[in-house]
Amino acid sequence: MNDIDREDTFFDEYDHRNGYREDRRRYERNDRRRTVRRQIAMLWGFFGLIVIGTIAALVYGYKLKHKATPLNTSEIVNSQIPFDADRSVRDAIEENYIRYLNMAYILIGKYPDCELIKISANVERNDYKWSEDFYVAEGKLYYNYYKDGEALGKPGIDVSEFQKQIDWERVRATGMQTAMIRVGYRGYGSGKINADALYEQNINGAIEVGMETGIYFFSSAINREEGIEEANYCLEKVAGKDIKLPIVIDTEYVYEDDSARTNNISVEDRTAAVVGFCETIEAAGYTPMIYASRDQFIRYLDIDQIGKWQFWLAAYDTPVFPYHTEGYQYSPYGLVDGIETQVDLNVWMK
Repeated sequence: MNDIDREDTFFDEYDHRNGYREDRRRYERNDRRRTVRRQIAMLWGFFGLIVIGTIAALVYGYKLKHKATPLNTSEIVNSQIPFDADRSVRDAIEENYIRYLNMAYILIGKYPDCELIKISANVERNDYKWSEDFYVAEGKLYYNYYKDGEALGKPGIDVSEFQKQIDWERVRATGMQTAMIRVGYRGYGSGKINADALYEQNINGAIEVGMETGIYFFSSAINREEGIEEANYCLEKVAGKDIKLPIVIDTEYVYEDDSARTNNISVEDRTAAVVGFCETIEAAGYTPMIYASRDQFIRYLDIDQIGKWQFWLAAYDTPVFPYHTEGYQYSPYGLVDGIETQVDLNVWMK
């Protein structure tokens, strides 16, 4: 090998060795970068899990706290209003907060010592202004439902054998348009179904004078089977009657007797009885309806399960009830010409 060949060989080997070293260094740099990227990705993933877990815990805690918890005014007001704020500012903020509460919750009890029950998103709401839309118009004797001065409802009564003999002609002359007639009841001690002694007389009399009628049954059902039994009893009694209003299950807490068979049953059993009744009435081609007080609807029935049927609300003060309401019983102390006793007064909006 001559000198020139040896020189070329030397430089080839030198370039090869240095090129290898450079490739090695480049590989090691890339490997370190890949390792760092993997570590950063792992840290972000771990951080993300912590954030998601924290948010989930906060949401669960919020729902748990606001499901039915006492409202503490001092915590609300003092945490949101500067201690030196003008009193009118404090009042305005608190008023807005209460307005929000009534849009999102049902307040059980008097503010601020009340429970908050979340309003269900699955049940249609009403758009009534209860203190403005229901009143006795000039020249009338009884409440009705009005919007912009136009009467959209119908005044009515509900009666049973306790109202004794009724002169339906005189009742109709007062302006009453609707009558709900008790068809029967289940004994809240015995559990036995009984007929209302004046059912036939009352429903025939109301229909004859041109009043729109429906029937109601005072329920003491403790399960679905008994609810269905009560519905079938109503269907048997209403056959051949020209009723235009619903067939109603009347579900109440029995204050007259703490040992009443329905007072201590579960929400699930009471709801099952009502659902069994309504499904049976509906299957027979009639319109079912549920009569109850606000607390009965909210505390003792599963509103989501019954929300598709019509509601008849009993409320003797200005109602605070968000859900759709087709019947409104506003007084148990009505006086109506043709009836010698006090009688329940209603407005029908449907």
